[in-house]
Amino acid sequence: MALPPPTRDETLPEPDPLLALTPSLDYLSLPSTWELFCGCDTGTYMSAVIVAVPPDPPYALYVLAEFPNYHYVGTEIELLGLSMHEWAAGVTSVWSRLSPRSCAAWADPNSQFKSEFAHLGIRLQPNKRGLDVRTEVLREYRQANRLWLAPWLSVLPYELERARWPDQESAAGNFRRVKTQDHTLDCLEHCASRRPRGRQIREEAPATLLDKLLAKHGIKPGQRRARRPDPHLGLYA
Repeated sequence: MALPPPTRDETLPEPDPLLALTPSLDYLSLPSTWELFCGCDTGTYMSAVIVAVPPDPPYALYVLAEFPNYHYVGTEIELLGLSMHEWAAGVTSVWSRLSPRSCAAWADPNSQFKSEFAHLGIRLQPNKRGLDVRTEVLREYRQANRLWLAPWLSVLPYELERARWPDQESAAGNFRRVKTQDHTLDCLEHCASRRPRGRQIREEAPATLLDKLLAKHGIKPGQRRARRPDPHLGLYA
């Protein structure tokens, strides 16, 4: 026996169209006070990431976009067949939607194609922070749970999951990450190492007997320079 059609009261409500939206960078809007960073890795396997950092604690890193010219098939890396122009156009189009400034990306000082990238709208800035600093800073962010990835990323989460740091420090006293299949991860490490850092401040030194004697002759007491620690994770600038 067939069931009677549902009455008006039994009909299901219309689905909320907002719930049907696929998470995408197209729907993202950032506060104007947030700072944007771009990191880039050049060569045969190129990539870039765009990272946002809020101005207030806890100073987490929010990775908004990735631009690898490759993907992974199983554990093997394969190029997507993008030209440099096509790849750079993808980076600059997203950057221009997020920031009114021209795109300046942190990269290795010995990066290739600097002039070519400049013509395509991406100015490569040499990041002079060493490899040990870059890998260790990002490791701190992960351990402190201050690294957030947008749900539409795919390559960076894969490389982060496969990243390996040694359990014990090396003879040089560092915990350098094992370098393998990490082109997009390199870009993120560039951004993390350039995070906003503490400023140099000057504080009045306690008045000593010498200071008091000098003051009698119109000589100002000395001042000492003090470092304010990095407000992020305790490192100094």
